[in-house]
Amino acid sequence: MNRLYQAYVSLLDAPQSASGCRTIALERFGAFEVRLIEFADAQVSDEADLWIELYCHDSQSSLDSCRCRGLDVAEPAAEQLISRAQSLNGSQSGSILP
Repeated sequence: MNRLYQAYVSLLDAPQSASGCRTIALERFGAFEVRLIEFADAQVSDEADLWIELYCHDSQSSLDSCRCRGLDVAEPAAEQLISRAQSLNGSQSGSILP
């Protein structure tokens, strides 16, 4: 997943939030976004602790996340959450809202 590696490099230039973490969107499908997150304490650690998160903009909440030690572990996790985001977006698009 080339996008994951590009996002990882882009984390260096991403602005820090108030809590010190950096976030880059990997993919977005409607209200569902898969993000790569680096927490502030990971920036001083020797190991690459990354989080992959499935975020819903409508509810402004995390639906799922996975801690990954390194990009090789993050790749399948990202693919799984991207697939889930696509599925959730598809099911939301087809639903009839009251």
